[in-house]
Amino acid sequence: MIDYTGNIPTFMKAAQQSDYGEPRNVLTLRENVPVPRELSSTQILVQVNSVSINPIDWKLLNGNLSFVSRYTFPHTPGSDVAGVIVDIGSEVKRFLIGDKVYGNVGVNGGSYAEYVRGDESMFALKPKSLTMDEAAAVPLACETSYQALFNKASPPVSTGSRVFICGGSSATGLFAIQLAVSVGAKVATTCSQRNFSLLEKLGYKITQVQEEIINDDQRQLFVIDYNTKDFGEELKGKEYDVVFDCVGGEQQWISAQKILKQGGQFITIVGDDTKTEMSLKNIATVGSSIINRKFWSVFSSEHHGYIMHVLSQTPEDLDDIRITYIETGKVKPIIDTVFDLQKDGVEALYSLYEKSKSGKAQGKLVLKIAD
Repeated sequence: MIDYTGNIPTFMKAAQQSDYGEPRNVLTLRENVPVPRELSSTQILVQVNSVSINPIDWKLLNGNLSFVSRYTFPHTPGSDVAGVIVDIGSEVKRFLIGDKVYGNVGVNGGSYAEYVRGDESMFALKPKSLTMDEAAAVPLACETSYQALFNKASPPVSTGSRVFICGGSSATGLFAIQLAVSVGAKVATTCSQRNFSLLEKLGYKITQVQEEIINDDQRQLFVIDYNTKDFGEELKGKEYDVVFDCVGGEQQWISAQKILKQGGQFITIVGDDTKTEMSLKNIATVGSSIINRKFWSVFSSEHHGYIMHVLSQTPEDLDDIRITYIETGKVKPIIDTVFDLQKDGVEALYSLYEKSKSGKAQGKLVLKIAD
């Protein structure tokens, strides 16, 4: 059980990363890791109930992003988290001890443990309508989609916007569909036939035939099976306002240009390199590609905007996600599996990483740290 009394131990159980590599080679579970008790004036200490994994977590683990973020070892990984505040810094204004929160502690990690420390700006009050497991599945993926649709898209996605989402069954894609539909946008997406059921779980009516589309039916989704069809050819000339790419690869941009209206925007969270192996050579290549596309977005006749979106954490976004979308029932997380650290120990940790990397999860993967 979560301890609300403030009786904080000296040591805790935590995942420990010894080097860059595969989970079974570099991860262990230790019970003598010091609890991060020293807080700056704006930090909080959270007793962790549940965490979730995102693709960036295993890319950080295996060293694909080591050029951007290098760790000293041993290191505690993990970003998304839900739990209870057990201590606060002297200048923390937004929270009290005992508050239930959810958040994302960023690339520096630390959430795969019984306690995690982070700046108060990384957290928000947990949605009352969600369990701890569900809340842990929200922060990074949902906030990424929220910012892409409402902050990066210009004008922001709203009633009447035409939005196409590449990768509708991904975690970011599932949140993006719900967010866009909730504000009155007309949404279409790519998804494999295997994952159509995920969209149906959210209450959407799936159609693969354009002639069946009913313009005033907000619960209807036009879905293209990317294994058999190219969305650029299927929707050529349909003049979408925004294409939000959660998949990556050059083909997404090529196809998007065929369906975007003049001045429409392509927003990607992956870019061309789906492996995300950051080296000087790759950074130079990606940078050159982005500059080239931004140049042509200005000087070509179609003026298609190309935006590489990277999450910028703000507590205001997490608060708005909670109040406007989750607690009103407009957005909810879909969970594939909840692994139990108390029951299965380090095997739960390995399974979490391995299933995430396999790409076969149908929804978010969660690791329960405490009941």
